[in-house]
Amino acid sequence: MTIFIAEYKPGARTGKHYHPGQEFIYCIEGQGVLEEAGKPPVDLKPGVAIYFQSDPDKPTYVHEGINTSKTDGMKLLVTLITEKGRPLATPVH
Repeated sequence: MTIFIAEYKPGARTGKHYHPGQEFIYCIEGQGVLEEAGKPPVDLKPGVAIYFQSDPDKPTYVHEGINTSKTDGMKLLVTLITEKGRPLATPVH
């Protein structure tokens, strides 16, 4: 398990990626959206929590986080549960 705070500058994007395991996201501050391939965007604002799970061997739950503010940062508390030896995130182009 890995727990961290992800901080995004105004207008920043994570790039499309997936996590080979489980992901919990909790928005601490700021506002943005989480775009998942094939689904409508989910609004991120303080207090919003999201849970997703991907197959470790193929890119399921491909997503991108976007800070939609032009002036304020965004902070997310992220918890990833992955098998030992797996990358925490894999970019998808």
